[in-house]
Amino acid sequence: MSNGNNTGMKNLKEFLNSKGAEYAPFDPNRAKSITKRLRPFLQDNARKIHIVGTNGKGSTGRFITLGLLEAGKSVLHFTSPHLFDFNERFYKNGQIISDEELETAHIFLQQFDFIAPCSYFEYATFLASVLSQDCDFLVLEAGLGGEYDSTSCLDREISVFTPIGLDHQEILGQTIEEIATTKLACMVSTAFLSPQPAPTKKTIEAIATKTAKKLGATLYKIPDAFSEKTLTYASKHALPQFLAQNFQSACAVLDYLGYPINPISFPKLNLIGRCQKISPHITIDVGHNAQAATELQKVFSDKKVILVYNTYKQKDAKSILKILLPIIKKILIIDVQNERMMEAEKLKDIIKSLGISFERFSSDGISETEEYLVFGSFSVVKQFLEEKACRTNLSLLS
Repeated sequence: MSNGNNTGMKNLKEFLNSKGAEYAPFDPNRAKSITKRLRPFLQDNARKIHIVGTNGKGSTGRFITLGLLEAGKSVLHFTSPHLFDFNERFYKNGQIISDEELETAHIFLQQFDFIAPCSYFEYATFLASVLSQDCDFLVLEAGLGGEYDSTSCLDREISVFTPIGLDHQEILGQTIEEIATTKLACMVSTAFLSPQPAPTKKTIEAIATKTAKKLGATLYKIPDAFSEKTLTYASKHALPQFLAQNFQSACAVLDYLGYPINPISFPKLNLIGRCQKISPHITIDVGHNAQAATELQKVFSDKKVILVYNTYKQKDAKSILKILLPIIKKILIIDVQNERMMEAEKLKDIIKSLGISFERFSSDGISETEEYLVFGSFSVVKQFLEEKACRTNLSLLS
């Protein structure tokens, strides 16, 4: 059961690096087995709210977390991925977790031999379980999927399904039906379904209704029309439509729990890169798929922007850029040192095929007379902020 001693034990950074280099092949039973064996060693009374979907998981979860904090509850919000530091994934009681508390949780987990086979994300999930032991609530965001995600191995009280779309098709399935089915399959007895994208709304709602009936769950469908509470908050903070929808979803969950919020005093969203203006002429967004592009196209529908862009190999860059085409003045391709990024020549060929002018990004070339949108992935936003030396100024908004 136990290693007996911690001699030669890797620190957290070393352990996570070993997980990146020594890729653990996907095994749907691995996290379940580890969770079952770990459970007797945890004083785990935190009520768990599970956020699942394609887009909006981070902001929906953070809005719920802020509402619970406003109600005087202790909360850990577990998100992924991170921009700069792994600690960002663990937002506890209004602060990013400290190195010391994270290392203590790591040392606790390392006493168990059975933890060793887990993947990088699975280990992050188990850290969240340890770190939330003294909390009233754990708001946790699923990774890629739903039914096979390590977060689905924990005993959850509420499921919240944000907008579901086509993404990570190499893992989740090629059709919206396949992706929605696997995400919705992790539904627990109380579930909330956020407004879904118009083209697939009926399909996703039908699958959600069928899944709820099969599992004996109560499914609450959040209205498309904004409530007065949402309109008030969105107006105060100039929220784009998709963030207002995520706020409304969070309000529905908080109302259900008995913690209604005051939209006048409710705090501002404090997650980096959610259609966030970091200066009057620069907006950063960590979105990376067609659904996110559609929402951003709405935000900038009356403008022409210079798009700072790059993307991962598996993304359908042509479809994404086609959606953004009406608002693009020019593309600046930002260099990102990541083996997952699309080959430069392939990306250039796609941009050329759409008739968009482009050049290489240089932070020195940013003009205050132009409007910029930084978009494509967490990696793109991170690279941009580092080149613009914005990291310390943002200070994670915590």
